[in-house]
Amino acid sequence: MRFDLTVNEFTLEMMTTKRLKVFGEQFWRPYIHVRDAARAILGVLQSPGAKVAHRVFNVGDTTQNFQKQQLVDLIRKHVPDAVIEYVRKTEDPRDYRVSFARIQSELGFHITLTVPDGIAETVRLIQFGILRNTGDPNFKN
Repeated sequence: MRFDLTVNEFTLEMMTTKRLKVFGEQFWRPYIHVRDAARAILGVLQSPGAKVAHRVFNVGDTTQNFQKQQLVDLIRKHVPDAVIEYVRKTEDPRDYRVSFARIQSELGFHITLTVPDGIAETVRLIQFGILRNTGDPNFKN
């Protein structure tokens, strides 16, 4: 588990402290569940070399491009009493949306887990005490 990634970090903070500070809620980012990322890597490794050699494939699904505000709204369904503070930012070099058309059309890759699925999974892991000591450095890169 990584708690230095936006979806997990926001979920952890909202669940454990009931507070979250969001910098630049309007910025976009693409997201993918780690299990789908692993499946994509395996799929590329199992593909004929001529089909994937020297090619770039964005891994994910266009529906999983989210603004930070949208993430907060999804997590709020699980933690409605969390207090959110927004810090307005006008620039973020990581503000982007991605197309995943190539990996879908050329390799037939489709995700199996969505951001809401990942949020629900993280909520359960925290609620049931499966993840303890979430402040441990091992949960951050």
